[in-house]
Amino acid sequence: MESQNNKVKKFLFKVDILIEEETNGRALESLLHVLNSNKFEDYQIREGIELGRKIEQSLKETILQRQTKAPDSRATANKEAKPAVEPAKESASAGNSLPASDQHRQIWEEMKRFQTDNTLIRLYVIKAMGVKLSMPCRIINIDPPSGNLSVYHVDEKKVYLLKINEIDDYEIR
Repeated sequence: MESQNNKVKKFLFKVDILIEEETNGRALESLLHVLNSNKFEDYQIREGIELGRKIEQSLKETILQRQTKAPDSRATANKEAKPAVEPAKESASAGNSLPASDQHRQIWEEMKRFQTDNTLIRLYVIKAMGVKLSMPCRIINIDPPSGNLSVYHVDEKKVYLLKINEIDDYEIR
């Protein structure tokens, strides 16, 4: 009877750990060393990893530079090439010549938020030849300059690469 009472059980603890090091990367390395060298069956680091921040910042700066340079050069090209165009037609043509990132800015911002929050969404997609798909998925990556969106289909357990203009609608699950 005593062997049944001494049975090993599993326990889950949620802790915050403060490690003093020169950089976030070295602190993470120290933490991983401690976690891997001890008797922890499994662990999950949910917050505190700051690796890749410089890459994200550089990408954001590059995108902002492209957005600020592209509309100015196109606007001057339109004025020089067609000075006799009526103002209404000129504003309509300028609206159509914006880069995809400007036309879909609100969608990109929402998709970025969904990616950051790891939100489950359902995308309604229209592929070539009018094929309609309904995909419960999570956003893996967004790339506004190319107009691409990588999603993980949670039912099929596959990754799909979609163009932003293929998305007909979406809903939050």
